[in-house]
Amino acid sequence: MATFIIANCQFGRAGVIRSNNRPFGNVQDMNEEMVQRWNAVVKPEDTVMHLGNFAWDPSTAEDMFAELNFNQLLLLPAVHDSAVLELQAAGGLPANVTIVNRIFEQNNLNATFAHWPMLEWPMKNKGNYLFYGFYGKKYKPDHKKKMINMATEFWNYTPQNINSILRLFEDQDFKK
Repeated sequence: MATFIIANCQFGRAGVIRSNNRPFGNVQDMNEEMVQRWNAVVKPEDTVMHLGNFAWDPSTAEDMFAELNFNQLLLLPAVHDSAVLELQAAGGLPANVTIVNRIFEQNNLNATFAHWPMLEWPMKNKGNYLFYGFYGKKYKPDHKKKMINMATEFWNYTPQNINSILRLFEDQDFKK
């Protein structure tokens, strides 16, 4: 059982193809390709943390819950997450999908999670990494600042194993 992390999938949102310069012809192609990439690495027994902007509408969110591999999906809400918040309010989230706080810590991973990049975050002074999901070209991952942007655009539209990322960012050769 592994833990994966990703952000800003925006399943079902046609406008994100143009605004974020995604390499897909239409929203159906985007959804299908991103589901394929997700399911190629995430197994049904794995946990996935999604750091904001999961799906554009409730129907698409429900479809993704059914199509994507995961044992537990932790959704950290952001500006384009009204669909999942609507489902939560209506009692329509599957039992294995949980909405978590907008700033979420996992001390066993030495990590803090948020959607927005922050200059300060809980446990930063203890060495915690900040994993965030706000997409913008000026917000690229920065291992020197211990800030890792998990927007799907930076990770080939594929969830990443959090332990692999931490090992990569701690690698002394990488830090040079």
